[in-house]
Amino acid sequence: MLTRRSLIIGAASAGIFGANFAVGRNASASDSSNTPQGGLISTYKLGPVTLHCYMAPSASAVVTTQIIETPNQLHVIDTQFIQGLAMEARAYIDSLGKPVAGVYLSHWHPDHLLGAYQFADLPFITTADVRADCVKYKETFVKRKSQFGDTSPLVLPAGTLSTGEQDWDGFQVLVSQINDCESEHTLTFHLPEIGLMIVQDLMFNNAHAFPLGSHSNWINKLREIRETEGLKLLGCGHGLPATSGAITDSIAYLEFQKAVFGNQKDAESATSALMAEFPKFEGQSSLRFVENLYK
Repeated sequence: MLTRRSLIIGAASAGIFGANFAVGRNASASDSSNTPQGGLISTYKLGPVTLHCYMAPSASAVVTTQIIETPNQLHVIDTQFIQGLAMEARAYIDSLGKPVAGVYLSHWHPDHLLGAYQFADLPFITTADVRADCVKYKETFVKRKSQFGDTSPLVLPAGTLSTGEQDWDGFQVLVSQINDCESEHTLTFHLPEIGLMIVQDLMFNNAHAFPLGSHSNWINKLREIRETEGLKLLGCGHGLPATSGAITDSIAYLEFQKAVFGNQKDAESATSALMAEFPKFEGQSSLRFVENLYK
């Protein structure tokens, strides 16, 4: 019998997975080590639902692909930045042995979208607003792919996803669109029965946040999410999943980042201040965008 583990071992021997690719870790014993060659899988059991988080290495800003496994199907959120990492995530998803009911794009940023070619055979959707963002910034995607030497076709999602209550394999899922935070439009996915919310780039867990969007709106939205009853686990866009207490940490980071940009006169000093205050944070590649604020 071809097992999930044998599939992963086979993929590793074929060069799809990096040396430290991690399989089936429990939330209480998640190993956050990774290498530039591959990402990290951590798993979190929430009753009948399991969250699998594929996290890229720090060189790719620890961007995440979230896989929600219900008894009969899978729902995937975001598709990675680099084709090799997207291939890794897809191989793991296939190893779970369940049909993928949908692949959802949380927002338009390239680090969450460009790996979509590896999922082109699956239903790939988002809201009409996020789809419009993707079309608006198509040249940005083309430029990034060129920089990486990525010759794969660009795949954009259909704009057919509705907000509001959805049914995923018998579980209530509340899809919300949040405006004017880190991105123009960002989706969240809340499964209230099990206390799971996927917030993606509204939260960076132990990772530097991209210096984008409206800090004030972003902080206020996190405060609203913090008041949500019954939250046990949040899937973050960068970094490992976190408990609800990490929302306070995210707010503190954004408040500090906002103050730095108000006080520091150049990109170098602003970046140095952030790295000095949060020396152990991953995703330092995110801070290269600080330069854009000082042009």
